[in-house]
Amino acid sequence: MPTGFALDPDQGLSEADEVRLVRLAADLGYESAWTNSGADAGAFDRCLRWHDASGLPVGISAVPASGRPAPFYAQHAQHLWDATNGRFTLVVGSGLLPRPAQAMRPYLTDLRQRLPAAMPLYVAALGPLMLGVAGELADGVALNWCTAEWIEWSRQTLVTAALAAGRPVPRVVEYVRTAVDPDAELARGRVAAAALRYALGMPAYRSHFERMGFAQELRRIEASDGPPNPAFVSAIGAAGVPGQTRQQFVRLATGLDLPIVRILVARPGDLESARRVLEECRPIR
Repeated sequence: MPTGFALDPDQGLSEADEVRLVRLAADLGYESAWTNSGADAGAFDRCLRWHDASGLPVGISAVPASGRPAPFYAQHAQHLWDATNGRFTLVVGSGLLPRPAQAMRPYLTDLRQRLPAAMPLYVAALGPLMLGVAGELADGVALNWCTAEWIEWSRQTLVTAALAAGRPVPRVVEYVRTAVDPDAELARGRVAAAALRYALGMPAYRSHFERMGFAQELRRIEASDGPPNPAFVSAIGAAGVPGQTRQQFVRLATGLDLPIVRILVARPGDLESARRVLEECRPIR
């Protein structure tokens, strides 16, 4: 299946190492390179650097609508679209907007009018209200931290919204956090720590994890300060030793139009760890 990959600046890799990984990913057959973003131009600069180094299509998932007005992102997106000859996808999330599903409709409408007509505009969505917005207004939807069952539910919800709006069904993509290390416990710990930063630190994600059936597990973790159950980790991410992690990634990629391997390194700045992830999940040609 077509597969993208993502590099997060908080993994501690140098710009030079990121470029090495992007070139390796292109050689391995990955379809596109993605990065997350703050409310600034840094992600646009990274995408251009990666495209120049590899020729790969690039994407940002996601810029926060609460962080900047639509003209700011539109200006940088237009520049990147032109510089990559139309090989760029922009994903917008609500960030900290109040009443996000309601607020995103005018924001997306304004942004769409400022972007090239052919540029794909996706929406980051967790729950039914934002999936409805995506079905009405977006070219794609970016899920996050979903179980295989929740991917299926999200697609069904999206299809219903798109059909009601008389539109084609948007493309469905998602980051799948993936860690690969000879120490399986270390790899699982990296995925668990990343998940809990969202589930225990952001109210919208707390609700998301609870909708998926993890309310009791989160309460147990908070009460005991103990490690997550391995079943919790395997339900929302791929982690393990080389040769045995790919099957987890494939399971979580089922139902997606584009799974995106989001690399989690075993230790900050560990280039070889990142290489292992890319090689483990390389697309089958």
